[in-house]
Amino acid sequence: MNQSDNIAAPASAIGGAVTVIRLSGPGVLEIANKVWHGRTPLSAANVRKMLLGKVAGDPTLAVYMKAPFSYTGDDVVELQCHGGAASANAVMKLLLASGCRLAEPGEFTCRAFLNGKLDLLQAEAVADLIASSSENAMHMAQKQLAGSLSSRIDELYDLIISLRSECESRLDFPDEELDFDDSVPDKIRETRNAIISLIETGKAGALIRDGVQVVLAGKPNSGKSSLLNRILGFDRAIVSAIPGTTRDTVESAAVIRGIGVNLTDTAGLRESDDPVEKMGIERSFRTIRAGKVTFWLLDASSDDPAGEIAAIDHDAPGIIAVWNKCDIAGDIQTLPETGLPTVKISAKSGLNMDTLFDEFEKAVFAGGTPSMPELAVNARSADLLEKSLLSLDRAEKSFNDGDYELAAAELAEASVKIGEITGRTTSPDILDKIFHRFCIGK
Repeated sequence: MNQSDNIAAPASAIGGAVTVIRLSGPGVLEIANKVWHGRTPLSAANVRKMLLGKVAGDPTLAVYMKAPFSYTGDDVVELQCHGGAASANAVMKLLLASGCRLAEPGEFTCRAFLNGKLDLLQAEAVADLIASSSENAMHMAQKQLAGSLSSRIDELYDLIISLRSECESRLDFPDEELDFDDSVPDKIRETRNAIISLIETGKAGALIRDGVQVVLAGKPNSGKSSLLNRILGFDRAIVSAIPGTTRDTVESAAVIRGIGVNLTDTAGLRESDDPVEKMGIERSFRTIRAGKVTFWLLDASSDDPAGEIAAIDHDAPGIIAVWNKCDIAGDIQTLPETGLPTVKISAKSGLNMDTLFDEFEKAVFAGGTPSMPELAVNARSADLLEKSLLSLDRAEKSFNDGDYELAAAELAEASVKIGEITGRTTSPDILDKIFHRFCIGK
């Protein structure tokens, strides 16, 4: 990514009411004034003011944000044209012909990082905010974007640097009777415990950011599609009394207890000679194996409840046995034990759905107390924190052995790993890896 280039890209989805096209670079003010024409040109005199003009005869709003007070830290111009593809493409064509090039994925945010507007954790939070599928994911991304997690990481970095300085002072003044800090090993352990606490937030953070794959499985006509519709709050899947209505997987996004989930309704599991239904059943088994939580539907109104239980595939992950149709069943207290976490519901009436969601939370958090962290590290940060732990362990041992030079070197290595989290220490390859997962225009 060349920071001296003038770049442009749509910053909103094309096809809505309005398309926002963003420009950034040292020459975008001149380029924008070639393409956009209003009563007065864009300039420092009307910075941050929305002005009405035209681009190729199409009414277009424009705003100029002067460096360094912009998202990227460079000069930025944003044009708002009609949302149709033809209008947006016409504007982009003129901009590219006038000196801009098409921005690479994440290039605007990468420039914000390189210009000191954001650190790497905040940059990653931008992508998380765009991708957030639940309020919890959105709030966590907003806090990270505001710098809350960065502050925690910076505290660790500064503490490790101070410990390294203490080790190096013993090397610089070995024969001086100075008041050295003998609590260095204790402080290393305290730092280590703080890092472990951050690493432990990673699992819950991944669940909140990435969501959970939930599979609805069971025999035909057990109510899988009805449960899907109940969770979604609208009719997504066809519900019929005829067994085998669902012949393929049906996927929908939803939110359960603040956690984004991808719900997959599978074909009813049974022996079949129908080649199409057999294909659907084979796909169902593959989907079940790939899930995180399985709602295994059992028909409480069946004449053979033991047969319902016998059909359960115990190799499925995170199984919750769900006795459905309890509103029309007889004495549901006499239903046999499944040996699994079990809930008795009615997908049709909504009976005991909260109880089902309670069991869902237990399955997601492996039986522990559900916890929604305010801050949580991602996989990249967790890996770097793990590596810093190894260096801290070696530093403590070396310090206790009186090898202060080696202890200082290990602490320096730990600080490098911690610094990579926020971007204090990083490489172009790491930046490319992070920002190329962004969309174009962000």
